[in-house]
Amino acid sequence: MERKFAWKKNLILFVGILLTFALASCSLTAEAPAAAEPTPSPMPIPTAEPVITFGDAQPMPLEDSSAIPAGYTSVETEDPNLSLYAFSDENGVLQYRVYGGYTEFVDGVAGQVYTGFYPSDETGAILADAKAFVDPAAEAFGVTAVTAIPETLRLRTKYTLAESGLITGAEGGTFVYGSFNSGEGAFYPADSSGMMIPGALPTTEKIAVPSYTPDSVPAADGDHMIVTYIGSQSVVVYKAIDGEWTEERVMICSTGRSKDLTPRGTFHLVRQYPYKKMGEIRGENVYSQYASRIVGSYLFHSVPIGGEKRQVQEYGKKQMFIKYYESLGTIASGGCVRLRCVDAYWLYMNCVVGTEIIITDDTGPTPPTPPPLIYEEPYMDAKHEYGWDPSDPDPENPYHTIYPPEFVLDGPVVDKSKD
Repeated sequence: MERKFAWKKNLILFVGILLTFALASCSLTAEAPAAAEPTPSPMPIPTAEPVITFGDAQPMPLEDSSAIPAGYTSVETEDPNLSLYAFSDENGVLQYRVYGGYTEFVDGVAGQVYTGFYPSDETGAILADAKAFVDPAAEAFGVTAVTAIPETLRLRTKYTLAESGLITGAEGGTFVYGSFNSGEGAFYPADSSGMMIPGALPTTEKIAVPSYTPDSVPAADGDHMIVTYIGSQSVVVYKAIDGEWTEERVMICSTGRSKDLTPRGTFHLVRQYPYKKMGEIRGENVYSQYASRIVGSYLFHSVPIGGEKRQVQEYGKKQMFIKYYESLGTIASGGCVRLRCVDAYWLYMNCVVGTEIIITDDTGPTPPTPPPLIYEEPYMDAKHEYGWDPSDPDPENPYHTIYPPEFVLDGPVVDKSKD
């Protein structure tokens, strides 16, 4: 029986082997796809372009002074964050530059900061858009033509003028006098060859004084000198500063109506009076305020005072002769030097007995013009003969509400005639 079915077992075994081999072949084929059909790559996802913006131009401090371009002059300001500079251009016009910059923003995030110099005004306000920097190397720096110093000016004693036009100072520094396109002249810093430094600003150094300035050497700083210039009907008080006479106050005056009435020469202040009886006008003695004696009967004083009770300053201060006030600036006095009330007061308070006085026919500075009078009460009387001097420092002066006073008395004035 076993032999009878042996061939059947062998046949079944053989078929099983074939089936196993077939299944294994199918499995291998599924795991190895054909190389001719690659898997496609994923599609790229688009991204947005960055948004770039720029901030406004802002002034910034220039920390490194060595980075200031040649030709720029630093301008002092009260703002420590403001680096302001100036220079004279080829026409002599002052140009201003300020250091600053702007910020680049990428998608709203601050990035790089760009800096440079901008056109500006004298306050440092930027006059250009954020990216409009100027190139300092391309600036039109001006150089003046050296010209002769005008006859109306005289170098101070500490300066020396060479034939080349170069001015040197005893304490250092070299300068030239010049102008652009025949314009107004000024003193400019120069190099040792006498060439103005390109772009330099006019110097603020006091190199020259008006030629009418006294050329004597003061005895001591703080001293005063009073000079009356008949040619310009002006009085100048000079003060000694650093060994030089310097203008301190310029005043309008009236001197003698004829050449023989006001003395010429050098004198010294003798005595001073807060209120003084003067000569006669129309047969009556007149008075004046704040008188300073020059010599003999000649004084500096306010415009003459008349009218009733003129002997008392309380009444006389508002009884100035109108016509003599309006003649200030012309030869109109009997020989004294008439002044506005505030000028006579200033001289009375600031110049002491012994102060040197010069009276000359020369022409000095043009004096300031007095303010006009108001032709109505309480500024003057109904006849327009007597009235207040608008400059009188007395607190009762009604002009103080019209013309701001230079001084206002806060009590009695010391009587220097008793000294």
